[in-house]
Amino acid sequence: MPTDNADLGQEDIDVFDNGRESFDRLNKPVLDGIGIEGNDDDDDDYLTLYNMTPRERLMYTFRRSMYKALDHFNSLPKWQRLLIILFGALVIVLGILMLIFHNKILDKVLETSKDLNERSSTNFILLVLLFFVGFPPMIGYSFLSTSTGLIYGVSFHGWFVLALGSVTGSVASFYVFKNLLHSRAEKLVHMNKRFEAFASILQEDNSYLMLALLRLCPFPYSLTNGAIAGIYGISVKNFTIANIITTPKLLIYLFIGARIKNMAEDHSTSSRIFDLVSILITLIIFTLTAWLLYFKTKQRYAQLKNQAVAQNSSANREVDFEI
Repeated sequence: MPTDNADLGQEDIDVFDNGRESFDRLNKPVLDGIGIEGNDDDDDDYLTLYNMTPRERLMYTFRRSMYKALDHFNSLPKWQRLLIILFGALVIVLGILMLIFHNKILDKVLETSKDLNERSSTNFILLVLLFFVGFPPMIGYSFLSTSTGLIYGVSFHGWFVLALGSVTGSVASFYVFKNLLHSRAEKLVHMNKRFEAFASILQEDNSYLMLALLRLCPFPYSLTNGAIAGIYGISVKNFTIANIITTPKLLIYLFIGARIKNMAEDHSTSSRIFDLVSILITLIIFTLTAWLLYFKTKQRYAQLKNQAVAQNSSANREVDFEI
């Protein structure tokens, strides 16, 4: 009998160890996606950064980010690496052409924007394009939003067209993926590790305020519309309210478009520099705000995970005590 009890205890220990290893293996992608890694490298990095000056920390962080990006690039399939290289080459070519022919390009942009502003059909065309670009895997939302600013400037008219097209397109995309393409929506959730983490948060709190925060985070527009539909418990009502709440951020696109139009209208160097600096500052503020919200939400996810682990361990102790 004592031997049997000893064997049984060892079996329990083995089962527990195997279960813990399985749990860590299954949850590692999610934890990695939000920046929680189960290794000792973070402790070494902390000690290294602690003894550095602010300038050395900045350079160290920059080099580390570059190495990570390079490793990620090398891990991609060949066709994806080729696409990235082609895209980079295209950006360089367009940049060179912009530097050489910027006056002609801006004049053409100004002429086109004025022509579209005078046409009564422009409103309907923009609404249709903004509506359909909300369905994944469509792209071009930022381009259409900035183009709306080019045509109408920072005005209520431009904001209303952009907001109406964005909200209706997002809600329609959410409804279609929630009711007709739910399996596809679930696949979209798992396409991005960070989005998997946010999906866990929304399962705990699917209020329209949390959805609004998610809409402000730096995620692809159409992908977000479809992926949120794959999260259980989110209603069309809350999703619609969240999209309406975040419509003021659309003024940023209108402002950028208006500044580009002003650069085409005013050929003075000082005015163009001012407009360009205004655009850059706006983009920096918008990007920093979006990433700040992202990291704050990521911290909230870590808190939820810690609370869940604490509750599970407490429940296990109570069960052991009763046994």
